[in-house]
Amino acid sequence: MKVPLVREWGSWVVFGASCLAAIAAGFSTQKWEAGSDIIERTIATIAGLFFLINTKPPLVAAFRAKGTKGGHIAWFLVFTATGLLLLAPFLRSDIGRFAPFLILAVSYVLLVWSGKEHHVIAELNGFALLTASAPLLYFVITGMVSIKLYAAVLLFFAAGVLKVRVRLRKTLFYRVLMIAYCAVILNIFYVLHMNLVLLVPFAENVISALWPREEKLKTTGNIELAKSIVFVILVGIFWEQ
Repeated sequence: MKVPLVREWGSWVVFGASCLAAIAAGFSTQKWEAGSDIIERTIATIAGLFFLINTKPPLVAAFRAKGTKGGHIAWFLVFTATGLLLLAPFLRSDIGRFAPFLILAVSYVLLVWSGKEHHVIAELNGFALLTASAPLLYFVITGMVSIKLYAAVLLFFAAGVLKVRVRLRKTLFYRVLMIAYCAVILNIFYVLHMNLVLLVPFAENVISALWPREEKLKTTGNIELAKSIVFVILVGIFWEQ
C-alpha cells in the first residue's frame, strides 16, 4: 500500500528550515527549559508536525476522488490523530495560544477544496502553516511564545513564493514587486527590532530582480535551499528575543 506523503520538496525545505531556525533561536537566547528530556520533546514535536503536514495528500485526494473516498479519509484521520497525540503532551495546557493557527488550517482546506491549491493566496497560506512550526517548536524548547520569530521566518520564506513568480513570469511587474517586498520587509524588521543581518540572503532576490537570468527551476530551488541554510545560521548567531 502506497503511503500518501507530501512530495513537494520545497515544502519540506521550508518546514525543516523553520524547525532549525526555532532550535537555533532557542539556543542563541540560552533560555532552554530545564529538563533532560528536551531532545525527546523536540523530536516528538517535529514528528507530530510531520504527520500533520502529511494530512494534505489524502485530503486533496479525497476532494478530487469521484468514487470511494474511504481510503483517503482513513489516511487523513490516521495522520491527524498521530500528529495531535505527539503534540498533546507539550501543548495541552497552552493550546489556546496557538488557536489562531487553526484559522490558517481551515482557510487552507477551503482553498484546496475550491480548487485553488496553486493560487498565490493558497501558497502563502500554506507557507504560513509550514512556518508555524517555528514558534510552536520554540515554545516547546524555551517555554516562551515568540511572535517575532514567526514573523521573521514567515516573511523570509514568503519571499520564495514571489521569487518563483518572478522566475516563471519574467515580467517587470513581478520584478518591481520583488524589490518592493524586500524594502517593506526591511522596514518591518527594523520596526520590530529584529537584526537586519538576517535579511542578507535577500540580496540575491534583489539582484535577480534587477538582472534576471535564464536558469532552470531546479537551479532556483537549489538557490532558495542555500539561502535557507544561510538564514538558519544567521538566526543562530544574531537572534535576540
